[in-house]
Amino acid sequence: MPSTSFGPFSFDPTLRSLTRDREPVDLNARGTALLAALVDAKGATVSRQALLEAGWPGLTVEEANLTVQIGILRRLLGVWRQRL
Repeated sequence: MPSTSFGPFSFDPTLRSLTRDREPVDLNARGTALLAALVDAKGATVSRQALLEAGWPGLTVEEANLTVQIGILRRLLGVWRQRL
């Protein structure tokens, strides 16, 4: 699957890596899995359950874990979005 670019970011789903202006962005494994699920959806809505399964496959976890990881993604990507 090819890389997806948005603003200054590029996400490579095969390597599971995120870059900003070609510099690596430090993103934990759960955040990377969630970002991969969102990018793979190509703008379609992704259910909470699908995100939980993407980030914590086969595990039962509190939804607060998802909220924390989405918050991290929003802060990381929000800097870019605020510039628009």
